[in-house]
Amino acid sequence: MTIYLGDLNTRARGLATRLLRPEELNRVARATSLFTLRRELAALGVGRAEGPSTPESLEQAVRQRAAGLMAILGRWCGDERRPILAVLMEDEDRRSLQTLLRGAEHGVGSEARMSGLVPTTELSERALRVLASQPTMTDIVRMLVLWSHPFGRPLMEAVSPSKPSLLEVEVALQRAFAARALTSASRAGAHLLAYARQVVDLMNAWSALLHFPERDPAIVDLAFVEGGRWIDRDAFTHILSLERLEDARLAVARQLQDSAIGTAFAEDARDLSELESAVLQAQIVEQSRAARVAPDGSATLIRFALQVRAEVLNLRRIVWGVALHAPAVLLEASMVTG
Repeated sequence: MTIYLGDLNTRARGLATRLLRPEELNRVARATSLFTLRRELAALGVGRAEGPSTPESLEQAVRQRAAGLMAILGRWCGDERRPILAVLMEDEDRRSLQTLLRGAEHGVGSEARMSGLVPTTELSERALRVLASQPTMTDIVRMLVLWSHPFGRPLMEAVSPSKPSLLEVEVALQRAFAARALTSASRAGAHLLAYARQVVDLMNAWSALLHFPERDPAIVDLAFVEGGRWIDRDAFTHILSLERLEDARLAVARQLQDSAIGTAFAEDARDLSELESAVLQAQIVEQSRAARVAPDGSATLIRFALQVRAEVLNLRRIVWGVALHAPAVLLEASMVTG
């Protein structure tokens, strides 16, 4: 039975009008101080004009705005349509937990671990702060289990050794997400399932590029996640067998050349941060096209979730760019729009 999304899509389109337009992002990128930036953002509905003008407080305002927008959409969902939003929300949870786990492993300060995260109904701002304050990966997983978060128990085995491996914990997280996302998406239509498989392809692409310098064949069994469409185990193995990182990136691009995100990997001289932005941009464009073709499908919801992520990314760069006195033209050039 087809799940009706008309009202949800209407709400998502309405919420999307609250997101900052490119010209508004460019304007706040030209702020001369964090104090001015806070005032500019408050005038656009992001945070309040009064209060401390620190990067951390401004980022918190950005996160709270994102959480509020997604919560409104969640209240319209109902039980029948919960699997659709769960795929999108749990993808944000996966990304947040990956950042928090890395922060704990590398001893990053709790406030720095919060940078760029998108709170959800399962992992609110308060919950993320609690997790960011945990001293070890094991402590983070124990909190998830205590809260009955769906990713908690799948991570317990990975953190059971006295010195758990960050790679093994991250892969356990990715595999838990993939299993849940593909199951939920299969009940919600072909388009959402294709998107979930695209996310798995991206996880494998990032893993191949990030672990490429190790040149260890064991990485394939350790890191590969089943469920993607374009990058299978053989392709993953081939990518890791190449001589240079540049060759690996081009091999990823070839594997993804028939997908909407392939061109992002094909362009030269991009570091991983720029590449991530290019991929996000390509995903938004893809979902915008799909929403025009099938306005009652899940593309409108997917696009909105990606647009919220893009706004958090854009504003994080602006906040820290202004704090570090980066040229506005560089900040404007790095924006993800859509």
